[in-house]
Amino acid sequence: ISTLQGQTFKDYDVFIVNDGSTDRTGAIADELALSDSRINVIHQKNAGAAGARNAAISKAQGKYLYFMDADDWAEPSMLEDMYSFAEEHDLELVVTGFYIDTYYKDDKAYRETRSAPDAVYETQHMFREAAAQLFDAQLLYAPWNKLYKRSYLVDREIFFPDTFWDDLPFNLEVVRDIERVGAMSGR
Repeated sequence: ISTLQGQTFKDYDVFIVNDGSTDRTGAIADELALSDSRINVIHQKNAGAAGARNAAISKAQGKYLYFMDADDWAEPSMLEDMYSFAEEHDLELVVTGFYIDTYYKDDKAYRETRSAPDAVYETQHMFREAAAQLFDAQLLYAPWNKLYKRSYLVDREIFFPDTFWDDLPFNLEVVRDIERVGAMSGR
């Protein structure tokens, strides 16, 4: 959450979904909301990742949606970069590169980088021609490296399915009929 609060882009809302936690998560989320007017807290019975994400989709009013899991963090200009790219090219979906840091000990870590060249796919055909490469680079599976145009999801009633791995089925539904997609290397 602190990496979202520290973004260079400031005009957004954060929805923290307390998905039936039994620790102090709900109280901490409420404290954060008191200190930052952009933060909204949704308390619900445990419904899993899909239920939490869908709760946020149903409450969000912004032009775009970005999903972050509890173990994720964002570079300071990530939202600004993705938003500017989406606006400049009138995109329905922005996909960005990312890296995963795995720590074995305090002094030993492994960084795995996933990226693709910067590109704008202005038609469904152009995107479909490139989709296999984006899948091969593992950029189309998870929701946390994407900026989704909210109206695209809402108009098509696309929500996360109630399955164990909801990410891929959700994104397959998103890309099935998508027209305008941008890929960012992850600058």
